[in-house]
Amino acid sequence: MKYLIEKKISTGSFGTIYEVLGEDDNKTYALKELKNMDTVFKQRFEREINVLSQLDHQNIVKIIQWNIEGDPPNFNPYYVMEYLSGGSLRQHMDEKFRGDESYYFDTSWTINRIILPVCNALAQVHSSNIYHRDLKPSNIMFTDATKSTIKITDWGLVKVETSPKTNGDNVDSTPSSTIDIDRRSLELTAVVGEGNIGGTPDYCSPEQWFASVHRNDGFIDGRTDIFSLGIIFYEMLTRQRPPPYDPNNSNLVRAPVVAPSKRNPLVSQPLGECILKMIDLEPENRQHSIWDLISEIEILPDNSL
Repeated sequence: MKYLIEKKISTGSFGTIYEVLGEDDNKTYALKELKNMDTVFKQRFEREINVLSQLDHQNIVKIIQWNIEGDPPNFNPYYVMEYLSGGSLRQHMDEKFRGDESYYFDTSWTINRIILPVCNALAQVHSSNIYHRDLKPSNIMFTDATKSTIKITDWGLVKVETSPKTNGDNVDSTPSSTIDIDRRSLELTAVVGEGNIGGTPDYCSPEQWFASVHRNDGFIDGRTDIFSLGIIFYEMLTRQRPPPYDPNNSNLVRAPVVAPSKRNPLVSQPLGECILKMIDLEPENRQHSIWDLISEIEILPDNSL
């Protein structure tokens, strides 16, 4: 199917997203085109296409059509996805927080409209050893203006766990080139302040941020997504992110984190403890899996929601 460009939605260091109209069905879609043909960006874009074409979940953006080689005359890679008209969670949070200095997101709405839908989507992909690794409010989109349904977008930093290559009894332990690619991507997309690009890795787990330092991303698993989701959870219920760890010190230095219940009296202690567990700097201290997190949230006392 061919598409007519209606308008530009956004543009960034990687490429541009357009609102487009399908010529055959007259439906609105979003087209993401890679503009920067740097090797890092191109590999990230191709990886996103390859993974999205395999995923099918109600809370994951659906890819419709793609062309990694691009069309003439520019031959820029692109893909077409469903159009999400409700804006991002980042936009929604900024709008609410800036509009009312005393506003906090309702705990029940936050859990049932944002956190659990994200968890359910992650449960499916984690079961296939796929990890998003770039969860942040700008990558969680609402399907429409009702803000009732979300979809996870931007899978460019996704990690697909595969078995190591073997040669007889020898295991190939050569560091993967994706470590360097991902670290550069992280540095380019890290978030600081009110959603601005560049700076400290506010939503990124420390084990992922320092993977290139250790030359090993083998210990990165579903707990890195739990950390990022925990930062989002904390921010929605307290109006601010917890203090970030020092991105230049792999010994993991971070100022004390104030309990969510102390910033927002409507957050119960059990819920606050769950969130603090999610954002612990040490992966082994977090929930062991996304399924453990779902169970922990679902058994919270009713007065915690």
